[in-house]
Amino acid sequence: MYPYQAEFARWCRYSQQLSPKSIFNANHVLTNFFNYARRNFAQDGVASLTVTEVRDYLDQLDAKEHLSVTTINKYISYLKKYFYFLNTTGIIDNYPLLELKGISFERRKTYVINWMDHIADFIPVVSHEFTIYLLTLTALGYKSRDLLKVHWSQVKDRIKDQTVKDYIHSQLDFTENSDPYLFAARGGEPYASTNNVMQLAKGDKLLIKDWPMTLTNLRLSYVYSVIASGKYTDGELLGILDCDLKRLAYYQYNASYCHLIPYSKDLLES
Repeated sequence: MYPYQAEFARWCRYSQQLSPKSIFNANHVLTNFFNYARRNFAQDGVASLTVTEVRDYLDQLDAKEHLSVTTINKYISYLKKYFYFLNTTGIIDNYPLLELKGISFERRKTYVINWMDHIADFIPVVSHEFTIYLLTLTALGYKSRDLLKVHWSQVKDRIKDQTVKDYIHSQLDFTENSDPYLFAARGGEPYASTNNVMQLAKGDKLLIKDWPMTLTNLRLSYVYSVIASGKYTDGELLGILDCDLKRLAYYQYNASYCHLIPYSKDLLES
């Protein structure tokens, strides 16, 4: 379910004369979008959603789900229709997607790279310790599917920056477990989903200017940092990035095509 689903469906049917199949497709797209929004955006109702957040959702359809341009444009058309409905019926005052132009939306994504040796810069400005854990584990090569399994003993000797190591150690709870999970829920067990982790860390999502720190963005920025360094052969990259040749070729193409910005402390929002 998503906000105003029944009202939107009636509007599509009677005002817009859409077919049942189109309404079904719209419901699928909007359910997908709002599931993503609930996990990644700090929301205060539909009126708080912005074109930047919609673009972030569209970017992950490209980068993570690898949907075609044609399919993503269909998603855009349904999103635009939904927000048009919200605006014309008075549910929201402004139409936030005026600048979203279908196929012309920005395909050459920007990634901030080479932040991995500067995680200590983030410590004074984060609102939740999980953000430091996410940065640290990503910099150590962990994928999102493995984050919840990590114990302190697995990383303590791999963290080279003593400031970061001391910070993480100071935040972990050792009272019930001498080797706690980094992402431990109440009772010491790991969280059931990375969605829980991202909800707790969502206040830090925009710490880097104009570059949302989603799980996908963090992982890809790490990947492109490694590739752009030019230090490794293809064989070495396969091991470091834990991927096959087809995925490596995809990463290498994107690393040459995307706009890569080297990290600097000036990019941090204070």
